[in-house]
Amino acid sequence: MQDAIDVLLWLKHNPGRELSYADISRGTGIPDGRLRRAVPKARIAAHELGDRLEQFMYSRDPLRRGAMVTRFHRSGQGDEYGALDALLACRRTVTKMSDMRRACIFEASNPNSIDAEAFGQMAQAAEGSMRTISGVERLGTKVVQTEGTNRRLAKRIAELETQIAEMTVETPAASAPTTSASTASG
Repeated sequence: MQDAIDVLLWLKHNPGRELSYADISRGTGIPDGRLRRAVPKARIAAHELGDRLEQFMYSRDPLRRGAMVTRFHRSGQGDEYGALDALLACRRTVTKMSDMRRACIFEASNPNSIDAEAFGQMAQAAEGSMRTISGVERLGTKVVQTEGTNRRLAKRIAELETQIAEMTVETPAASAPTTSASTASG
């Protein structure tokens, strides 16, 4: 448990940074084997404190291509990548619920089951949960796509405003030689 506390204390000084297991190990001095047991516990503790330690995902940094990294966020300081982390958690949950449903269906049809009816009910509950979680995941995906579209549009608007500003600044300078040329010929 002390390792998880040490990890969480170190992460609080590194919010928002992409961190691999190697980075966390160097920062905390905890060897890799112990660290891999401590990080999930630190994730749970962070949640209890209102913070978020994301799942390990591929780095978005081109210099760290292929590296598996996590990020720590203090309460109220998430970003769009945090939303992607939440969607990833939804997808993983649906996969696990699907495995549970298959196992429960198998056990419900097993003539030697200890309680076939209970396993049948568990399979139905898993199916209902999967539908709910899948609906939430689709909604989340739409939100993330909309946010991406809004960000691209805002970037394009800023580019166009810059071009207009540059054209406005260049127009008087371009008309000045024309005026002096007409004065010189007249």
